This record gives sequence, C-alpha cells and structure tokens, in this order.
Amino acid sequence: MKAEHVNPFIISVCKIMKDMCMLDLKIGKPAMVKGVYASDTSIIKLGIIGNLTGQVVLNISHQTALQIVSKMIMMPVDSIDEMGQSAISELGNMIAGNAATVFANSNIIIDITPPSYFLGSEFKPDVSGYFSIPFTCEAGELSVDVFINE
Repeated sequence: MKAEHVNPFIISVCKIMKDMCMLDLKIGKPAMVKGVYASDTSIIKLGIIGNLTGQVVLNISHQTALQIVSKMIMMPVDSIDEMGQSAISELGNMIAGNAATVFANSNIIIDITPPSYFLGSEFKPDVSGYFSIPFTCEAGELSVDVFINE
C-alpha cells in the first residue's frame, strides 16, 4: 500500500474527528488485517471509484461509537439506534469526502460511494484484507481500514 494512498485518510480522519467531535486522535501502528471485527463494532463501508478504486472501512468500537454519537448530537446516548447509525454514517461520509479533496490536491480524482452501516457481526468483507490505521482518543479506539486496487 502506497503512503500517498493512505495519508489522505489519516489526515481526514484526524481533521474531521477534531472538527466534528472535538477529539484529538493518536495514530497507532498500521498493519494488514483480514477484516474481522468485534460483533458490536460500528462499521461504515465506503467505496472508492475514479483514478483509484477500492474500499474504506471506518471501524469504531462500541463504546467509542457511543461517545462519538453523543458528541455529534450533543446529548448522551446509550445505544446506537437509527439516529446514531445515521450520525456515524455521516461521519464516514465527511471523512471520505475530505480525503477526496486531499487526493484532488495531488491530481488524483476519486469519488466516494454512499456509506453503508453494519454491525461488526453483520459485516462480510469482499476483499482479502485491509491496511488498517488504528487510532486512540479520549473516547476510545477506532481504525480506518483501506483497500486500494493497485
């Protein structure tokens, strides 16, 4: 996986989480993963089309998702209902849209498919593996898992 294909997602997740949720992220050690997620994890899948093709998966642990949704809607939540799923999906959409802008600044034109929300137990990846960038913050853990056809 080329750094120039991953860095826009790192930049974007850090920016959007700071802007929308007032959370400062710390980047962990990236690794290849198979796309197997905890059953209660919130998964947002987005497709990439254009000069690059592939997938991006926003993988948010359950407790972190609760904290993020609470910050986004400015009130405490104790479950990820339809409104929570919509908020998390929109967060994924903003991250991917921002990444598309970062790519465009490097003359790589991509488009993003609409986000799809899954629980980890429901998600069946249609690629063999992802390059996963883990993050931690005061709300908990999440990762951005990227697959680019090269």
